[in-house]
Amino acid sequence: MNFSAIVLYALAAICQTSGSSGAAMLAPFFMKEHGYPLALVGIPLVANGVGRVCSDLLSGFMASYFSSGALLVASMALALLTSALGYFFLDLMPVFLGAWTVFGLTEAMFALSLRKIGFDLAPAERQGRVQGQLAAALGIGFTMGPLLGGFVGNRLGPDALFLLYGTPQMLGLALVLAAGAHRYRKASRPSAAPLWQEGLGLLKSPPFIASCLAIFQCFLFLVGVTRVAFPFLALNHRGIGLEAIGAMVSISRLTDTLGRYTGGWLSDRIQAARVILMGISLGIPALALQAYGESYLALLSPLALLTLGFGFTNVGSTTLALQVAPAGAKGLGLGLSRAATSAGQMLGPLLCGWLIERAGYERGFQWMALITAFVLFASWRGLRAAGHGEPVP
Repeated sequence: MNFSAIVLYALAAICQTSGSSGAAMLAPFFMKEHGYPLALVGIPLVANGVGRVCSDLLSGFMASYFSSGALLVASMALALLTSALGYFFLDLMPVFLGAWTVFGLTEAMFALSLRKIGFDLAPAERQGRVQGQLAAALGIGFTMGPLLGGFVGNRLGPDALFLLYGTPQMLGLALVLAAGAHRYRKASRPSAAPLWQEGLGLLKSPPFIASCLAIFQCFLFLVGVTRVAFPFLALNHRGIGLEAIGAMVSISRLTDTLGRYTGGWLSDRIQAARVILMGISLGIPALALQAYGESYLALLSPLALLTLGFGFTNVGSTTLALQVAPAGAKGLGLGLSRAATSAGQMLGPLLCGWLIERAGYERGFQWMALITAFVLFASWRGLRAAGHGEPVP
């Protein structure tokens, strides 16, 4: 395995996600500053989610026929061009929302292509570890992004969000070119079977469906809790300031990153399916206890435990999806798995907001714990078809 190339790809992932997540933090403030009501400030994030879901399926199909390296370069170049276009036409709302839709498309294509390249480059005994390293790099970027967004927003205002998006993107593009992504030429379709037939086979595979359900639940509550339920709990019911809330969320993203890295290592040691079940299991007590926290530590501890489990589930599910997919449909399998991820990211804030509004914070978090328990049972049943939680050979 070309270790130096993996390092360059990981650094590119940090650059790409720090810029995109930092700009995503500023997007609602941009909408508010331009006169939109609070009910509509999240529209750019919804547009981004729509682009992600569409891109996951399209990119999975394309990765089965075209070079993942070429898709990686194309996604970053398109994002860079879109950020420049958005900067020059900042006051045109159709262009603004269109840019965020394209960002969703390119971000999903970037993440899928990066994981596919990592899987191709890694030997069989290190597949989980490499997936964990790349996922951890993405997690570091997500941790840095809000801090970077706050720094740029305080000094240049929310209108600088496209500048914030494009600058790290440019550095990331230089890194993937240095890693040789444009020269990456791994064949993707050794199988003669039609791709749609192999896709149907995946959708009939209980372990694959279980991995998709697990990663859907992971991102459903990762985004819903950290961006909606937890901040409002800490602010409205505990009187904690925004700066302290931001620090706690950043710490929780660090434990998510730790879970991603160690989850990849564990996937090679104890099987990816067991890592998935362990990650889901951690979320049940964490969600059940979250609303009872009074102090900083009592609030942060369940949140950190929750996101640690999310890191395990994220990497374990991705690794298992790639392992059970046929050789000619690795890209499609990854695309279907990432579509479940994007669907969770898009629906999470809506579900968590609805639960705490209808049931209150205590019962709302308890309902999240019950949903997680159901997903644990369903995932265990699906993974059991692979041999008591072990992936299909």
